[in-house]
Amino acid sequence: MDDFETLTPVIESSLHQAESMHGTGNAKKNWQRIQKHFFFENFHPLKDYCLETIFYALPRLSEIAEEEWISLKKFTAFTDIPLSATFPCTCSHTELLDLKPSDWSQQDIGLKSAEPDNQRQWTDVQKKIIPWKNSTPDLDLELVFQDRATKLGKSNSRLIVVASLIDKPTNLGGLCRTCEIFGVSALIVGSLHYINDKQFQYLSVSAEQWLSLLEVKPFQLIDYLDQKKTEGYTIIGVEQTAKSCDLTEYCFPEKSLLLLGNEHEGIPANLIQQLDVCVEIPQQGVIRSLNVHVSGALLIWEYTRQQIIREKIQR
Repeated sequence: MDDFETLTPVIESSLHQAESMHGTGNAKKNWQRIQKHFFFENFHPLKDYCLETIFYALPRLSEIAEEEWISLKKFTAFTDIPLSATFPCTCSHTELLDLKPSDWSQQDIGLKSAEPDNQRQWTDVQKKIIPWKNSTPDLDLELVFQDRATKLGKSNSRLIVVASLIDKPTNLGGLCRTCEIFGVSALIVGSLHYINDKQFQYLSVSAEQWLSLLEVKPFQLIDYLDQKKTEGYTIIGVEQTAKSCDLTEYCFPEKSLLLLGNEHEGIPANLIQQLDVCVEIPQQGVIRSLNVHVSGALLIWEYTRQQIIREKIQR
C-alpha cells in the first residue's frame, strides 16, 4: 500500500495537467468523456473492495445470468470463517447496489455534439461462461459419456442424430460440438475410435465428454432404425429426393431421429426406404449440396427452435 501511496502525487499531477489542457486537440473532450466512465464516476477500487462487490454487485451489473450471482448471505452463513477488516463482506458506503446494468456498460459516453456518428459506443460484450451449477468435480471426468451427460441433466431433448455414414473426423467433430450445444440426447457414430482422432478433438472442443455417444456400424443401421421405430421415433433423412419435404414447412415430432448421409454418396437407396420422411433444405445458389455437418446443424437447430416455441406455449 505504501508503494501505491508514493505514486499518488504523480497521478494527481498528471490528471490536473490533463484537465488544464483546454483547447489542445481533443484533450478537453476526451478528459470529460473519461470522467463520465463507469470506473471513474461510479466505481471506487478501495471503497467498493468487498465480497459483495466481487460476487454480487459486478456480476449483476454486467448482466451475467442471475444464478451466477452469489449473495452476501451465502458468505455470512459460514460463521467459522473470520472476517477481515482489509477485505470485508460488504461495503457500507458503496453505491453499486443502486445502479442499473446500463450504468456498468463499457462505453465512452461523450458530450452532446453535432457529430454523433463519430462517437463509438460499446453496447455489448462477449459473455461466454460455464455456469457453476453445470460444473463437475475432477473425479466425474472418469465417468463414461452417458453418465456424464445424465449427471449434467442436459439430455432433455428427444432428438437422436445418426452419423454412422459419415467418415471424416472433422465433420464428426463439428457435428459432435453442435449436438452437445443444442442438447441432443445421443449422437450415433460408425466407430467410437473417431473420438481419439486429433482432427475430431480439434473441432469438438471436448464436447464428446458431455454428450452420449453410441456406436452403430453402417451395416447395423437397418436393424437400429427398425428398433427406434418400435420405440415411437420418426425416422427423418436429410436428403434431396423426389418426395422430400421443405425444411421450412416441416414440423418435427418430439421423438425424432435424424439420419445424415455420407459426405459423397448421401443416404444409400436401401436406407431411404427405411425413412418416414426426407427433409430438404431450400437453396438459392448454383451449388446443390451443403457440407453434411452444416446440413445436420441446420436441422438440429430447426428441431430445437420448434421445441423451444412449444415449451413456451405450454407454460
